[in-house]
Amino acid sequence: MPIDVGSAFPVDVVVQAPRGPVSIGKLAGTGPLIVAFHRMWCPFCQQAARELLAAKAQFDALGAKVVIVYRENADTVQRSCAERGISFDCLSDSERKLEQAADVERFSLRRYLSFSPAKAVRALRSGSRIGAGADFLQGRGTFVIDRTGRVAYAHRGVNAADIPSIGEILDAVRALTEG
Repeated sequence: MPIDVGSAFPVDVVVQAPRGPVSIGKLAGTGPLIVAFHRMWCPFCQQAARELLAAKAQFDALGAKVVIVYRENADTVQRSCAERGISFDCLSDSERKLEQAADVERFSLRRYLSFSPAKAVRALRSGSRIGAGADFLQGRGTFVIDRTGRVAYAHRGVNAADIPSIGEILDAVRALTEG
């Protein structure tokens, strides 16, 4: 069953955080939580992480926390996030338990390739690097969840270049904090 707005996010799933294992529910318990599933090697995911980072002051002012979930092991995730200057908690879901529970589906090859090459050029010019991941068809999703674990915003990439709007994410967080 897809995780959509109004449904419960899988908050009991444990992932590896910089300080050790943590459940998504514990992270969400302090206020709105933005959970972004990214691919370490993907230039569009790198661009999305930079866009989230550019809005960090706004998220902080709203009391929201951002976590980025990757499939790689915890050491690789932490090293890569440090190299890229990502100051959010980067989480390792190497067993894909959270990814599967959140229903983040793989792209079909056709869906993966159905983006504008101009978007790829823009992502690469903005500082992204292309790599070869273990599963380059891994899907991408971004969710905003409230402190009870309910989904207030859900975006699943329809192709590799489909990055959620920071404005939409901020609107969802504002609706939770100001509504």
